[in-house]
Amino acid sequence: TLSSSSAASDVYKRQLNERIVQLLGPLVGGRIYPDLAPDHAGKPYITYEQTGGRARQYLEKRLPDHRHARIQINVWDDRRTQATAIALQVEQVLIESELVSEALGAFSSVYDQATKLRGTRQDFYFWHRDT
Repeated sequence: TLSSSSAASDVYKRQLNERIVQLLGPLVGGRIYPDLAPDHAGKPYITYEQTGGRARQYLEKRLPDHRHARIQINVWDDRRTQATAIALQVEQVLIESELVSEALGAFSSVYDQATKLRGTRQDFYFWHRDT
């Protein structure tokens, strides 16, 4: 049913998010947040958000037991060199982890005018089981 597939999808997303936090949190003293960091968050910190993924269509009209997610990982700090160093560690940790992941190119350097922070942005693909 639709509600059971939604529940499975929620579990899937929660498991992926929890594993990303477990893997990347130590790189920034646990300061890792979904979507946006809270006001006055300590630095450096990481934010992450799902920005899409590949949808699969099957002739059987059934959803697969695996899902695909495109997750953007952002590293923020006052110093460009620190943000860059952490971004390189993020890529290494994710690619060398047990997660089925792929970096979608190198990270991009970004600057946030509102917070005056320097950062990096990099997208990764992940495959996960629903259960």
